[in-house]
Amino acid sequence: MTGQRETIQPIQAALLQGAGNVRILLNLPLIRIGRGVSGEGDIVVAPDDTQVSREHARLILDLGRWLLEDCSRNGTLVNGEIIHTQRVVLGAGDRIQIGSSFDFVFKDLNVTDASPVTDQQFAAQQFVPNTRETPPTDKGIWISPSAAIWRDGVCLPANLSRTEYRLLKFLSKRPGDVCDYETTIHAVWGMARDKDSLHELIYRVRRKIEVDPAQPKYLIIRAGIGVVFFSLGSDSGTQ
Repeated sequence: MTGQRETIQPIQAALLQGAGNVRILLNLPLIRIGRGVSGEGDIVVAPDDTQVSREHARLILDLGRWLLEDCSRNGTLVNGEIIHTQRVVLGAGDRIQIGSSFDFVFKDLNVTDASPVTDQQFAAQQFVPNTRETPPTDKGIWISPSAAIWRDGVCLPANLSRTEYRLLKFLSKRPGDVCDYETTIHAVWGMARDKDSLHELIYRVRRKIEVDPAQPKYLIIRAGIGVVFFSLGSDSGTQ
């Protein structure tokens, strides 16, 4: 979606509660769910879950009510009943299931909650479809099968889009090696693209994985040659 999104008031916020106390704060008036969404606040479902469409469903705040709109080919389950290209009003306790990897319960948040949840409390929490995922080490960058990003043993508050996931998975299999532009572009898109498209993608990924995207340590461009991924970080910077 284009344009700036407006943060809604806490009394209108809600959350999705999943297994293992995984929670997603809903604090924007429009939140998309799917394999290919990438906007602010959007929820990226595991790229390998083929039952999920690129934009499968939308959560919409309308006149103080939260609505779920299905936009998919396969439909969305709400309390065990399938909806298809429809909108339904969500109530506390409603269960939302999409594909095989998204299973959450909708909960309202309001000023009467005993333990109100703030944006800051959710800053380090995100959608993790498989709650058994744990990084093999607490050092460096690890990309989970559900496209969650772990840095130094901490799950970061952003998921990767499908193209971002492909880029990092390709590079992570060749840590420390300079991968030329043409090979990297083909691995990500499967077709010819210009270098600017790859650079733009790299800059997007840096905003999600780097401590300081302006001084990258993990995803480095070698000017005129290609790109290299350092899973444990590097102080070499760009050239």
